[in-house]
Amino acid sequence: MIIDFSCTNFRSFKDKAEFTMKADALKSKVDNTFEADLVLGNSVSLLKTAVVYGANASGKSNFIKAFLAFTWLIKNSHKFELDKPKINCYEPFELDVNTQKFPVNFKISFIIDHIKYDYEVSFDAKVVVHEKLDFSPKGQISNMFERKLTETQDYDVIQLGKNLTDKRIPKKVFKNQLYLSKFGIDIPHQQLTPVFRYLSNINVWNAYDKFSISELANEISVLISQKENENLKNRLSKLIRISDTKIESIASKELKREDFRLPNVIPDEIANEFFENNKVKTFSYHKLFDGKKEVGIKEFDFNKKASTGTKVLFALGGKILQTLDSGGVIVFDELDNSLHPKLCKFLVRLFNSKISNPRNAQLIFATHEVTLLDKDVFRKDQIWFAQKNNFGSSEMYCANEFEGLRDDTNFELWYRSGKFGGNPKIKEIEFIYE
Repeated sequence: MIIDFSCTNFRSFKDKAEFTMKADALKSKVDNTFEADLVLGNSVSLLKTAVVYGANASGKSNFIKAFLAFTWLIKNSHKFELDKPKINCYEPFELDVNTQKFPVNFKISFIIDHIKYDYEVSFDAKVVVHEKLDFSPKGQISNMFERKLTETQDYDVIQLGKNLTDKRIPKKVFKNQLYLSKFGIDIPHQQLTPVFRYLSNINVWNAYDKFSISELANEISVLISQKENENLKNRLSKLIRISDTKIESIASKELKREDFRLPNVIPDEIANEFFENNKVKTFSYHKLFDGKKEVGIKEFDFNKKASTGTKVLFALGGKILQTLDSGGVIVFDELDNSLHPKLCKFLVRLFNSKISNPRNAQLIFATHEVTLLDKDVFRKDQIWFAQKNNFGSSEMYCANEFEGLRDDTNFELWYRSGKFGGNPKIKEIEFIYE
């Protein structure tokens, strides 16, 4: 479970932007929270969901992109070549001459198997300048490893903590690679590999990006085609059916090569790649009628016949249901894209419910849809805002910082009236046409 996350000098965030999933000591909507047990009988109260609002270009999407850049770096830095040191996700704040070449910093606190971890990394365009992993196996903070910069051209040295088991591991890492990345690809380790796996499995998706949705839809298609995921397929069918799509069920099948009838002139290499990327196809099933009499079921190619909104629901809904089943963290930008507000609200409630979320999976998302600001869905500590200051730098703040705000307050009315900030300041017509 995620406890805290922060980013500094990343895209529109010049100063440190701090975000937390810690729950306040509120008595309302207790189902929206859970107690995460720690060692020695301790615990921390965490939120299951959090939402980020803000005007266009306020920084809310950049906050989601910070999650994406962080997880991308963990998953991919092991591939960086020594002679090609560029770190592609280095995007510093560019509206201040003092920060344009400063390092980007990410820090996250999380829990695995009742133990709290803190991982921090800073990097610029070519090298990692700081990397540190702490944990609290006995209730007190202990270092697992810390990067020590060297004057050599190629590598840094890693100092291992006293509570890290099995120290027979490499203690050098190329300057443009994360040390943690080694333990998900090259080197198995009893303590470090679970940390890599947890952080790299934080799912970050942009619901407005057609390519991203298509990629996710393909992933869900493959999942529900497998027999061991029959329950996921059935739940996704029910979700699509209750969304008034007139679809009775969905299913995915693995097609045979001859089903594609590819022209012989296509080179084998291209044909093989096409088949591997398209061999699983999703179908939807609708009631067939003779007048007003139901006479059977009609099969359709889901990708060709389904509406854009239904395709988005298939992709996002499938990933959400999978996360609810397995636990973990999922992060969305523009969750409301192509989905009805009532449906978005229902998806959020799936996370807040003990029935549908027994593993305490967490959902973090950014949206413009103000009708989701429902006091019956969110507590005030679950609502966040992004806003730019006069210097073009984004800032993050939580609704619980506002005096006089109660959990029975009409959050939507407060937001529309500008009491929270985070609303676009649209200039007058006369100003535009003067």
